[in-house]
Amino acid sequence: MNSIIKLEIQKKSFKKKGFSILNDFELEVEAGEKVSIVGESGVGKTSLLNIIGLLDTQYQGSYKLFDSSVKNLSRNILAEWRNQKIGFVLQESALINSLTIEDNIKLPLLYANLEKDPSVQERFKQIINKIGIEPILKKKPLECSGGQRSRAVFARAIIMNPKVILSDEPTASLDSENKEKIINLLFDMNKEFNTTIITVTHDLEVANRHERIITLERSE
Repeated sequence: MNSIIKLEIQKKSFKKKGFSILNDFELEVEAGEKVSIVGESGVGKTSLLNIIGLLDTQYQGSYKLFDSSVKNLSRNILAEWRNQKIGFVLQESALINSLTIEDNIKLPLLYANLEKDPSVQERFKQIINKIGIEPILKKKPLECSGGQRSRAVFARAIIMNPKVILSDEPTASLDSENKEKIINLLFDMNKEFNTTIITVTHDLEVANRHERIITLERSE
């Protein structure tokens, strides 16, 4: 077994609200797995993705990612991993309204000093062609529909070819045709690069296309 995620959470507390979620929760994921996470609203699905993706460290528990204890990693390493090793398709991943769609998608390349790399430029072209957003590249986010913005966020998440992709309702605002494009591209990456896919979804058809389904339940 080649586990890249080993997570044990005693609880994630919200002191001001007086409750906790993810009580006594454990998760182990192997490299290249396709895992979906389902459950009713408020059980901690998005919070779990934020923890896995190194966006949230305020919880009781332990976490090993890529065989390294997260608590022992510097802020610089955490930031580098979030940009290069983890792709986020999160609902709160807002695009920057002052930038074009193209510049938004290429932000991770800029941070990694790869914006002029020919191979990465070719990957950019392949991605935008596959998900059909070439016509909106020069537009600003507020000039685009919700579905177009969702596809741009997705393109930004996968541009660095990350080892892990975390998706929070990635197809929620898409029609059936574009939903299929996104799912197919995710699974193509999984097949070609052994990318680990973790998807939060209320869509049972999407959930069932993953290898494993984890159901989160409300803590007592």
